[in-house]
Amino acid sequence: MKPYDRAYFDRWYRGDDPVKGAGELMRQVALAVAATESILDRELTSVLDVGCGEGRWQPVVRELRPGASYLGLDPSEYAVSRFGESRNLLSGSFQGLEAFAFEEPFDLLVCADVLHYLDDVTLLSGIDTLADLVGGVALLEVFTAADPALGDREGLHLRAPTWYHRVFRGAGLVPVGLQMWVHQEIAATLDAMDLPVAPLS
Repeated sequence: MKPYDRAYFDRWYRGDDPVKGAGELMRQVALAVAATESILDRELTSVLDVGCGEGRWQPVVRELRPGASYLGLDPSEYAVSRFGESRNLLSGSFQGLEAFAFEEPFDLLVCADVLHYLDDVTLLSGIDTLADLVGGVALLEVFTAADPALGDREGLHLRAPTWYHRVFRGAGLVPVGLQMWVHQEIAATLDAMDLPVAPLS
């Protein structure tokens, strides 16, 4: 099993050429927060980050929305030990979401750079649980066979974009663009032009 230790995060998230630098991260978080608030027509109050790593989203969310709660889940013992208290990280994973029995969905659910490392059985068995936790917007960032995959390629599953569209839509999620999705109940309240047409190939 691939070790998600300090050496792993030092290699891929720090140094001279990180996979996602601080500026790019800030823009991504700001966009997700703005999209969520636009769709919900109110200020963001809760974020769940599945496969959060070191919880890099937490300081940015806190800066943008100090009153919003943030919970990060990750299987890395290193990440939870080092940042668990300061960034509200718990030991957990995509596969173990059901064990948490959350009472309410989250305004913003983040699952970035995670799903393409899961095998088909694992992803398909957990996607419905993930979808049920989407109370506003889900940022489901994936690399596909049509994209130039950057960073860690060990254990990477390069699937067609249409595969993810079928799976996410089958779980009741509807795309709103830029790798963001909403539950079909929320999609029904949006204007028609808010929803892009899924790619045909």
